[in-house]
Amino acid sequence: MKMSEIPTIESIKLTPTRVPLPEGPWGDQIHHVENIEVVIAEVTGSNGLTGVGFSHTSGWCGATIAQLDEEIIPDVIGLKVSPQGLWRRSYKYIHDVGGAGVTTHALSALDIAYWDLLAKSLDVSLYDLLGKVRDRVPLYGSGINLNLSIEEVVEQVKRWKAEGYICAKVKVGKPDIEEDVERLTKIQEAVPGFPLAVDANQGWTLPAALRAFKKFDHLDLLWIEEPLPSDDIVGHKVLRERVNTPIALGENTYTLNQFNQHFEQGSCDYVQADLGRVGGITGYLDIAAAARAHNLPMTPHFVMELSASLLSCIPNIYASEMTDGGTWTALGIFKPSDNIKNGYWTPPTAPGHGLEVNWDYVNAHKF
Repeated sequence: MKMSEIPTIESIKLTPTRVPLPEGPWGDQIHHVENIEVVIAEVTGSNGLTGVGFSHTSGWCGATIAQLDEEIIPDVIGLKVSPQGLWRRSYKYIHDVGGAGVTTHALSALDIAYWDLLAKSLDVSLYDLLGKVRDRVPLYGSGINLNLSIEEVVEQVKRWKAEGYICAKVKVGKPDIEEDVERLTKIQEAVPGFPLAVDANQGWTLPAALRAFKKFDHLDLLWIEEPLPSDDIVGHKVLRERVNTPIALGENTYTLNQFNQHFEQGSCDYVQADLGRVGGITGYLDIAAAARAHNLPMTPHFVMELSASLLSCIPNIYASEMTDGGTWTALGIFKPSDNIKNGYWTPPTAPGHGLEVNWDYVNAHKF
């Protein structure tokens, strides 16, 4: 077989792994996370090359995702590595057990591996295959820092600005809203003129969100993220109609249809789709195109090393999230690279997506 030919799928291997958080548990208004469960898919083609993909959860249900992938695998063995066709075939196959959530997580691991294998088979980087519109992508600094003192958060934000990140995002959700206001005020006083966003992690009711937005109005925040439970589409519409600060959402939204409902009703200003949750690269590209039709920017959640690279191929972006201690390199899943310089990410140029799994570490924590 010529290297430039598109292979068929010969085999698929899954590795579910439970990755500990090296700096201790993460927490916000509604979560307490002690590890990240990652499902890694290795798709080997008839040309002997292997593509690698992945999905993730915040500490549980990784085995459920892997089991659904096991159900999908027999149906795709022997088929050509055509990612969009495979995605739609498998989505139709599993849709009746759930249109979003576990199903789209499971598709993500396989879809990313398909794209990686296709680009490797054509001997090009994934980003050249998709068509780059920029050579580097801006990053913003983000912290899981609700538990930190205000002094610690201020130093964190100062460091992000010094390192060239485009803006900062911090957690809110203290029991007393006045404490949130005080913390944000001190950050802005310490780092004047540096754009600041906040993340509420779905922690408010609609009345609480309305009160919080009003309390934060004078701070001129870049956005308030996930103010309400992610599946409360009507609530987000009502909220957006009654407040001034932009709303960001999407890390816990899973399908093109769900995102499009937000776009059509005007409840979303920044689109934070997570390619490990929305069906991988194919799902993400569909959502990005719909967002572009509504003139909305993509600001993806998590898996920064792949998310930021993919933004090099998407016209409508703001920045990619660089979470302190939460990149997959910092978590030990990927091998270190030197792609970040002065607050920007430069996509890898190697064939495929260019990300190297740290297999020794991953295999040491598989389950």
